[in-house]
Amino acid sequence: MTVSPVNVQNAQNNKQSKRSAAAIAAGAAIGAAPSAYVFYDTIKKYSPEEMKSLGKTIQLMMPDVDTFENIQNIAQKALKDTGLAQKGVTINTVTPQNVDAVAQEIKSFASKQPFINRISQKFAQMFGYGGNAAYVTSNKKIYIGESGAFSSVFHEMGHAMNGNFSKSMKILQKLRDVAPYCVPMLGLALFAAGLLHRVKPESLDNPKSKWEKTKDFVKNNSGKLTFLTFLPILIEEGVASKKGIALAKNYLKPEQVAQLAKNYKRAFGTYAIVAALTSAGIGLGNIIADAIQNKKNEKQTMV
Repeated sequence: MTVSPVNVQNAQNNKQSKRSAAAIAAGAAIGAAPSAYVFYDTIKKYSPEEMKSLGKTIQLMMPDVDTFENIQNIAQKALKDTGLAQKGVTINTVTPQNVDAVAQEIKSFASKQPFINRISQKFAQMFGYGGNAAYVTSNKKIYIGESGAFSSVFHEMGHAMNGNFSKSMKILQKLRDVAPYCVPMLGLALFAAGLLHRVKPESLDNPKSKWEKTKDFVKNNSGKLTFLTFLPILIEEGVASKKGIALAKNYLKPEQVAQLAKNYKRAFGTYAIVAALTSAGIGLGNIIADAIQNKKNEKQTMV
């Protein structure tokens, strides 16, 4: 029986396609896993018991530095002293009684975003369990819960100062949308493009075009490029904390400010860890895909 060269070539092409698909699948699974987990955790519906437990954990990690009444009074004064009140910024207390209304209020300012109904409910309910504080740029409102985490109001005022007194920081606040819910959409798009691209050797006889070199760069630096998409979040969060601490020094005791600084560093650490793990996962995903692809090429060369 004679084996046709065409059949041999077809068999090799089929095997090559399967191995390429396996390389892409393995790389995608590894690279997208951290982002998938963060997104799942964001939209996951928690039971009241789970939310209460999470709230207590956050309070242990970032204990409040004074009573709610004292912090609230100081924050209202600071709001006027900084000029934020004149800019229309307000501080709003979230209680078990108004938590649903707050959720609907937040939802109305982000109705175009997917999954916002579930996220806004979860986001708002965490205030009631003492596990959240936020500044919403759309309505210039700072939300704090009376059950806990209300000392973060200074950090939230830092966000408000960024958005109302600094053009560059306001731009960074808008650029945070490239990584909504800490999921790097642009980074994942670049990662997908890198997975589908194969870096080929360049020679004097076959020089690469600028477009080809650009695709090579994206593939070889997908993890680093993904980390860059987190920079608007990391920088803006860091500046908000720095401004919040500077503001708190005018009203709180040194030991209270010291504890506040620790709290804000721990909160910033959660953003930094997500950025690092997500970027590393995407970088590793491309490395794994390349390893599988290169192994295939080595076998073909040996044959």
